[in-house]
Amino acid sequence: MNEKNVSDYIAPQNYSYTDFPAADNAPEGMKVLSPNLTPSFPIVNLNVPYAEKSNKLLHLHIITPPIDGDNDTQFPLIMWVQGSAFHKQSLGNHMAHMIEVAKHGFVIAMVEYRWAPDDPFPAQIKDLKTATRFMLSHANKYHVDPKKYIAWGDSSGGHTVSTAVVTANLQEFNDEDVAILPLHYAACIDYYGPTDISRMNKVPSTQDHVTPHSLEGEFFGTQHLYDVPELVQKGNPITYVGEKPLPPFLIMHGNKDRLVPFEQSVLLYQALRAHNHIVDFYKIQNSDHGTDAFFEPEVLKITLDFINKSLS
Repeated sequence: MNEKNVSDYIAPQNYSYTDFPAADNAPEGMKVLSPNLTPSFPIVNLNVPYAEKSNKLLHLHIITPPIDGDNDTQFPLIMWVQGSAFHKQSLGNHMAHMIEVAKHGFVIAMVEYRWAPDDPFPAQIKDLKTATRFMLSHANKYHVDPKKYIAWGDSSGGHTVSTAVVTANLQEFNDEDVAILPLHYAACIDYYGPTDISRMNKVPSTQDHVTPHSLEGEFFGTQHLYDVPELVQKGNPITYVGEKPLPPFLIMHGNKDRLVPFEQSVLLYQALRAHNHIVDFYKIQNSDHGTDAFFEPEVLKITLDFINKSLS
């Protein structure tokens, strides 16, 4: 039947929220709730493609803070790199943690990078920078303040962010022209990331880090690390610390980490201090690798305070 012949048909109208009539039906037994209607949960946008490299389509999971209505509010950007021993990542591992971080007023971009052994160092560092530039070029779409962005990662992601920040505008570690698209990270947060990988089997550990088919060996081109010392040091963020300006660093590491020795963070901390860079270092007492302890409220507050101070 044609709607024009129905006497009680109401044609659709483009109502505003304010003008839309509230239903006043009141069936017997119905209960009424009046909760706060202000948005309070972040929005997760999964699998946003940001680049195609090595025949791999790379993605971001982008989390935006709660936004009330259609407005142009901008938030600082956190580029998060998920640890994976430099191999294929499971980007959801810290999704719950990053949603909690986003509630504090940050856009989070969780970065998928190319993975070993297909794509060895420095592909991961280059991909973080490409992803950062993607987010900055789409700042309006994702409510990003393009002048305020930091890099944060855990485990191999900690290595990725620290190496990316200290080599930010060295052309050999970028796929884009740094003269046209320079990067200026406001801070770097390294959770239990490796640094001088050549030393990882010189202290207690539960796995091999140096033979060709170790996780780290595949990261460096499926080679025995003791055979390629110059390449391994090229992949050591400490190599690039020097006297040049660097943003503040925050390092956190558990002192019972069985996978990435605690000493790895000690080395980075000492190098940054030796060159008078701003760095805070926290030992998480008795924590193993990648525990929830790093996101407990009192620990997360330290991290959030560090971010806010770095961005101020």
